[in-house]
Amino acid sequence: MKWNSGRPKAWRARSVAAATVGLALALTGCSTGTSGGGSGAAASSTNNVVLDSMKPVTTFVGPTESFTPVKDKHIMVLVCGNFGKACIRLGEGAKQAAESLGWRVDMVDGRLDPTVWNRAVKQAVDAGIDGIVSVAADPNLMGEAMAAVNAKHVPFVMISQSPKPGDVPGVRSWIRPDAVKGGTDVGTWIAADSGDKGSALLIDLPDYADIMKRNDAIADTLTKTCQECTVHRVTGSSQTVGTSLAPLVTSQLQQHPDVNYVWSPDDAVSNFVAQGIQQAGKSATVKLVSGAGEPEALAKIKAGTHAADLASPNNFMGWLAGDALIRAISGVPVQDVWDVPQRFFSAVNINDGGPDLTEVGWNVEFDYRDQLKKMWGLT
Repeated sequence: MKWNSGRPKAWRARSVAAATVGLALALTGCSTGTSGGGSGAAASSTNNVVLDSMKPVTTFVGPTESFTPVKDKHIMVLVCGNFGKACIRLGEGAKQAAESLGWRVDMVDGRLDPTVWNRAVKQAVDAGIDGIVSVAADPNLMGEAMAAVNAKHVPFVMISQSPKPGDVPGVRSWIRPDAVKGGTDVGTWIAADSGDKGSALLIDLPDYADIMKRNDAIADTLTKTCQECTVHRVTGSSQTVGTSLAPLVTSQLQQHPDVNYVWSPDDAVSNFVAQGIQQAGKSATVKLVSGAGEPEALAKIKAGTHAADLASPNNFMGWLAGDALIRAISGVPVQDVWDVPQRFFSAVNINDGGPDLTEVGWNVEFDYRDQLKKMWGLT
């Protein structure tokens, strides 16, 4: 493994403005779903790499205990911001789950603003809400509201983000992709696709634990499995991602002409990354790999302008969060963390993902809705 020069025993990062709340609050679950911008990179795999995670996910992942849900409850689903297609799909999944029981659901647009999140949660708790699902609206940024949630023992389920159970008092369950597993798959694919000669640029966003865990896993995998690979890491600014990310990528590719893979931490920013690749004149030689499984990104794999994507099952995550909240409100034990399955897509398997893959994104291939409803006594 060859390292780019820098301070010893640490990754060297080219720092830009400190990442704050802003646009990238969407990156843990809310994707802009925009299209256009640079072409990214040639998508064809040099080695036709096949990973276990590229196969359909047909085995149910989730609780197995049946119970009788309580009736006539009122919950809130707080969506990080309604502009994000992924955020909306996550929230809709939780809403559909609760409404299947006849519960009343308030969907709240968090507007990507922690002030709005804090106010909405606090008001809901004060008004006697029975439970809350938060979609990528980080409870660490809702101090006063989470104190009220904890004090009044209001069931609260979190989709995405990656604290450990107990790190945020009041959160009953976390529903999230396994960031380390996903990063391992990405690193394994890059190593194999490059013939063990890849040079990867990883874009860090330090505010987001899942992104950093995944990036660390990519780097660690390449370190252990790819003796002739090189890793470069750069820190991006979430607040100014729309204006700063493309020039940052261009600059990095100019500084490190060996780079032939760029890892974008989320499809929400992949267009800016692709623009940076294009502006550096590297579209034919640098492959863009990203994560989230947004339909636009998957369509670009089909078109040959995006190399690969690590997809998460948004609607299933919403239903699983709904199940966790229903159990908590009904007095049934709830698992602390559910690490949901992911599926890796490249040119090798993009045509095996079903007819809706490039319209609504990827979802698991098992029937989770009927499985959960059966446990609730609805079927």
